[in-house]
Amino acid sequence: MSDQANQQTEFQTQGAQSTSKKLSLESTTPPAKVPGYRLQRFLGAGAFGQVWVGQNLNTGRGVAVKFYLHRGGVNWSLLSREVKNLVQLSADRHVVQVLEVGWDATPPYYVMELIQGGSLEDRLQRVGRLSVTESVAMFREILIGLNHCHGKGVLHCDLKPANILLGEENEPRLADFGQSRMSHDQTPALGTLFYMAPEQADLTSTPDARWDVYAAGAILFRLLTGEPPYRNASLLEQIDTADSLPVRLQHYRTAIQSSEIPTAHSKIKGVDRSLGRIVNRCLEVDPADRYENVQQILQDLDARDRTLAKRPLMLLGIVGPLLVLLATCLFAVRSIEHATESTQSALRTEASSSNQLAAKFAARTLESELERYFDAAQREARSKSFRMLLQQTIEDPSIVPLREIIASADASAAEKESAREQLLDSPVRLELRQQLIERLLHFSATDAAGRRPRFATMFVTDSTGTMIAIAYDKPVERDQNSAGRNFAFRTYFHGGSDDLDESIQIDSIRPLRRTHLSSAFQSTATGLWKVAVSTPIYFTEQRDEPDAVLVATINLGDFQLLQSEEGANQVAVLVEARTGARRGTVLQHPLMDTRREAGETLADEKFQIDGDLVNEILRGGDVNYNDPVATSPDGALYDGEWIVAMQPVELPRNVYDSQSEPSEEPFTADQSIETDLLVMVQYRLAKVMAPVGKMRRDLFSEGALAVLSLLAVTISLWFVVRRISESDLSMHSSEHDAIPESTGNTETIAVK
Repeated sequence: MSDQANQQTEFQTQGAQSTSKKLSLESTTPPAKVPGYRLQRFLGAGAFGQVWVGQNLNTGRGVAVKFYLHRGGVNWSLLSREVKNLVQLSADRHVVQVLEVGWDATPPYYVMELIQGGSLEDRLQRVGRLSVTESVAMFREILIGLNHCHGKGVLHCDLKPANILLGEENEPRLADFGQSRMSHDQTPALGTLFYMAPEQADLTSTPDARWDVYAAGAILFRLLTGEPPYRNASLLEQIDTADSLPVRLQHYRTAIQSSEIPTAHSKIKGVDRSLGRIVNRCLEVDPADRYENVQQILQDLDARDRTLAKRPLMLLGIVGPLLVLLATCLFAVRSIEHATESTQSALRTEASSSNQLAAKFAARTLESELERYFDAAQREARSKSFRMLLQQTIEDPSIVPLREIIASADASAAEKESAREQLLDSPVRLELRQQLIERLLHFSATDAAGRRPRFATMFVTDSTGTMIAIAYDKPVERDQNSAGRNFAFRTYFHGGSDDLDESIQIDSIRPLRRTHLSSAFQSTATGLWKVAVSTPIYFTEQRDEPDAVLVATINLGDFQLLQSEEGANQVAVLVEARTGARRGTVLQHPLMDTRREAGETLADEKFQIDGDLVNEILRGGDVNYNDPVATSPDGALYDGEWIVAMQPVELPRNVYDSQSEPSEEPFTADQSIETDLLVMVQYRLAKVMAPVGKMRRDLFSEGALAVLSLLAVTISLWFVVRRISESDLSMHSSEHDAIPESTGNTETIAVK
């Protein structure tokens, strides 16, 4: 009894299967003519005959004609019982109708109505499973037909999807009553594996209506899950390897009786608890626990329908109060949100104004610091001893030719490098370098008042831009020493806002005429951003152009911009002001100070603010600012939104050296010049909104307690109503818990 053979009503021998195959091959011509009908096409073949599609010549109605070609192989008792039962049941629309019988013809035949939709088995083979709604509707129609059969005293005994034909609108029609028995019969009947009740799988069993109850439950299980209950490869192998029919049946009974009741249907979404109980009760292994008849199943389905029909009223009873509660909650939330927004707006406005004042204060602090650096650089440049030593060095007969080679456009790189090496070892230059080192140490030492400027490097260039000597705050290797190289293209030499192209002719660049603050530049060694204060040096007052330029560099991180008790919640940042690709570059940030203190380099990472955003902040726009340093692995402290204010850094013109070009007008004290620096103060938005957040949480906490109290009362009432509504269904079914999940909606057609 293989799985394929399990779909047959009667067991076929190998000879019968060979005959069936032969009949299928000889299907081009009808076996005989049927009076009153035209046979049109071959439909299928079985072990004992063929089925042809025909047409009633009088009515044009389609029919199916079943011929029995081998009288000797036909069990005429079973055949006559099937036809007799079909005729008896043909008045019901849920059973296939027999239209005519020709037992005396050669070969014998009978005519039944043609069902165009095929079988339920073929449909399930094609689509797998049906939706819960369609499964229940199909199940109900099958039960109605089966209940009609039982009312006529006929037990089907082989109910399965292959024996259920589908009409044009997929309405089920019961067919194949070859194994059917009258209710008073004592003759056993075998059904199909996995649709046959376990007690039916016994050659000594007595027909019972509960056999059809089990089969109906198995069909519903198949409709919902796509597979019949208990079917698995292990059981199929046991059955197929058994050497006799009684042993096969025993394996089947034992497997079902020893297995847990299937639960796959309970995992289908949409299968409610009452439907799960119906399936479970149909599939009870013990017939005493099963439905006694089909009518009881229909009653439970009706009870389920009534319960489902009450659900909208139940939902209304629960949803009504919930809607009122929801409306109250929405109004309360709306009021809290409105109060929150108003308070946040007021706090934000106040914080923005405070931030603007802080940014102005930080900018003025930086301007004051720069004035001190300007004054210190100018005083150093006016030092008589320094100027005398510088003039002596620059005009030294051994230095002059070296300077000319380094600044010459015609000298080769090798000649310039040779001249540089000689310059570095010149005793007079070394004396100048030592004085610069002493002056740098002076500025590096902290004075009692803490007001002394702190320079990072100090160096001097001649009138062509060649660096004569430099003092570093930290020792450097000889090849990294910048002395002996020409830097006329740098802003600190020519006084412009941007460096010039290095290929420009050196003799075409004029040195600056007044003290100048350079644009920010990044150290190649540490990545720190710096600015330089450069001032011209004249050996005699009659000179039109400077004889040299003194330059002092400053680490931007050495400026103290903001004294705040807010810690990391309020920070000051220096930003590049120049237009172009570098606008918005972050030049100094507390994160950079942290890294510098840890000895980490900043050379490989740059942070930048979008130029359009910089413009909007300068216009006073209230924006939600995200700090670009937060994207760095160690920048988490600065993550989140900030309120920002930005101020340009300006210097009064009177801080510049009075030595200026004759064509320039004298400066007045109230005039100022913008630098290439912007000071931005950022305040953490979450800190500003913290009081609002606490107020909001308190309001929501109180509201939540009130809502939960009302919700608990409502749920309690709903639970009581639900228990009462389910009592009607519990009167018609046993208590089985089955919690469901999802299925697919499927369709297919098959031919019986």
